[in-house]
Amino acid sequence: MSKLTRIKGLRNAVALCASMVAAVVAYSQPTAAYAQEGSAGALLEEIVTVARKKSDAEAVQDVPIAVTAFGAEQIDALFVKKIEDLSYIMPNVQLESVGTFPGVQNFSIRGQGINSSIPSVDPTVGVFVDGIFMGTTYGVVIDTFDLEAIEVLRGPQGLLFGRNVTGGAVVLRNARPDGEFRTRVRVGMTDEDQFNVAAAIEGALIEDTLAAKMVVLYDDDSGYYGNINPQATTPAPHPLQPFYANPADGSNVGALETKMFRPTLVWTPSDDTELAIIVEHGRTEGDGAAWANVTAQRAGAQPDFVTTSDEVGFTDIDWLQGVVEFNIGNVGNGTLTNIAGYRRVEADSAADIDGTDLPIFAAPGFTDQEQISNELRWSGNFTERWEATLGLYFFEQDITYREARYIWLPPPIGPAPLGVNLQRALGGDMDARNFGVFWNNDFDLTDALTLTAGLRYTDETKDAGILTGACSDNSSFNCPVLDLSGDWSNVTPKLGFQFQLNDEAHIYGFWSKGFRSGGFNFRNAKPTVIPPGPTSEEENDTIEIGLKSDLLDGRMRVNVAIFQNEIQDMQRELNVPDPDVIVLQGTINAGDVTIKGVELDFVALITEQFSVNASYGWQDGEYDSVNPAFASFLGSELPRLAPTNYSVGLSWDIPLGNGLVNLAANHSFRERHPYDDANLQYFDDQRRTNASINWLSGDDRWSVSLYGKNLEDEANWGNLTSIAGLWTAGPMKKGRLMGLEINYRYE
Repeated sequence: MSKLTRIKGLRNAVALCASMVAAVVAYSQPTAAYAQEGSAGALLEEIVTVARKKSDAEAVQDVPIAVTAFGAEQIDALFVKKIEDLSYIMPNVQLESVGTFPGVQNFSIRGQGINSSIPSVDPTVGVFVDGIFMGTTYGVVIDTFDLEAIEVLRGPQGLLFGRNVTGGAVVLRNARPDGEFRTRVRVGMTDEDQFNVAAAIEGALIEDTLAAKMVVLYDDDSGYYGNINPQATTPAPHPLQPFYANPADGSNVGALETKMFRPTLVWTPSDDTELAIIVEHGRTEGDGAAWANVTAQRAGAQPDFVTTSDEVGFTDIDWLQGVVEFNIGNVGNGTLTNIAGYRRVEADSAADIDGTDLPIFAAPGFTDQEQISNELRWSGNFTERWEATLGLYFFEQDITYREARYIWLPPPIGPAPLGVNLQRALGGDMDARNFGVFWNNDFDLTDALTLTAGLRYTDETKDAGILTGACSDNSSFNCPVLDLSGDWSNVTPKLGFQFQLNDEAHIYGFWSKGFRSGGFNFRNAKPTVIPPGPTSEEENDTIEIGLKSDLLDGRMRVNVAIFQNEIQDMQRELNVPDPDVIVLQGTINAGDVTIKGVELDFVALITEQFSVNASYGWQDGEYDSVNPAFASFLGSELPRLAPTNYSVGLSWDIPLGNGLVNLAANHSFRERHPYDDANLQYFDDQRRTNASINWLSGDDRWSVSLYGKNLEDEANWGNLTSIAGLWTAGPMKKGRLMGLEINYRYE
């Protein structure tokens, strides 16, 4: 798409008042207040955010940052089962899983993201659950049942959240009990043999003092993808392929079973004191990622959503996390908050990476990550016109990773008649410690004008032992270890303003910095070609100007954001075809980059029963300078940066007896863009059309929904990997999916 076309598209979007807050997308399920009168008005209901870490939650429309927030009703009505289900409906946001192994995030916001499943690679988009940072990208694409809110903050968030949020932050908050008795049950199934049931029950253990909740979830996916390997019914291992933990048998592949439970206690001994304890434990087991020959599929030689793989692989992810949040009010005209967190993820997976019926490239990998963190902060008023947030932060994590590569080089690459089998051992261990202190201030100079000034200091150290690959025994990972370390410190400032134009609109602007700490590469396949690290830290300067408005007596919402990010020493994760190790992966500082863009959001209540919404994103990124040591590995376009993207939707309520029927539809588009840094592999243009028919009872207890996702049956892959430069393989994502869901609520 030419720049002229993009500009014309942007003008058209402006003319249509395209977009915002996907937090109020057209699918919003009505609350009880709308059950009789219609649900379209819920599109403009107030959504609150806690992302600015103030003592009280704030309305999304009031905060001077580009943030999209989804309340519990929107999450349910969009049939969001995992965070990546929201990937297409926000401007310049991609909440994608990489797909190499299930559950690994590769989120990208405003063109800043990663394209790797290496657990030592820090994200550019941080994920926070109940106030704790997810230290690794593994086990992050989680179920969203009983979430109170999802907040997606676009642009660097380093002042309040620290490092590794140069692209933005995804903030998740589980619903907490308030002492009232409530219960909820959700049962769902799809036309592709996926069944799930989830339930929550809460109430008071001690009246007005101790509230409790229990959430349980079970999901059984029998496997979406077909296997058309003619040899799959005879699961005999190839004589040169020693790794056959789960050979293909001709049945569907991609099966996963997930179990999770989450108990919560909230103790309120007084009006000013609250202690919340949230524990979550879950496990996902099943097949490995379903890889396919993308080259054959794109050429029409192989149907979409099928594989000829000879190896199903396996997945076993186990996680345990706990959060203890303590709030004390009336501490010097403010609230004192302490959030202590613990998380451990063990992920054991294997996949047939080449995606063919030959045992060319199989890779099992094991990750064990454990972290602790603590944030102590105070938020309140020093004076009537001076509000502040001060905090101390500590984070520590240990990561262990081991990966084996079973590589068969067929003739004529390997010797006849059977070729040659190679085994590679990769991996490493890393300890990381992070300390931060931050102070943010809002000064109300007048009733209309507020100035913001803040500062954060961060210090981080990492010690790593990287396997060198020169192993005496690959099978037991008996390899020499290269000891490396790094220490990075950074000051993150922010200066901004917010001006209230009138009761309906305000403008804001800010300048801020962010940084992403340096790191190491656990997949050190060829250290003489690409060193395992450490990389230098990545710094980001951003300028953003925005408008937020609720017009026509609150019946129309229009938000606009314009931004420019200048990134120094951008870190990239290379994926280079290689005949020896199939794909060579390395972490580097690629150079300096400028990314600029525009985001628009729009929602309007046309009648009491009919609403429309839209979003539009445009972004452009280019290298200002390139690291000469790696210039040969880099193309001119940035990976995972889609130049244009948009979404349009509608919601229509039809009264039916004492209830109603809601019809909703949404169509999204994301422009073609490269996956890898060399620009050898491109994601195609993507279109997503979703629709639903929903019946809601008049007492707001029952809802029955028939929904469809990806109705155009668009094929897509989590990543695109060149198999030694011969063909492209990728882990498949689901196509068309029809589902039925029944919800019951009582309170």
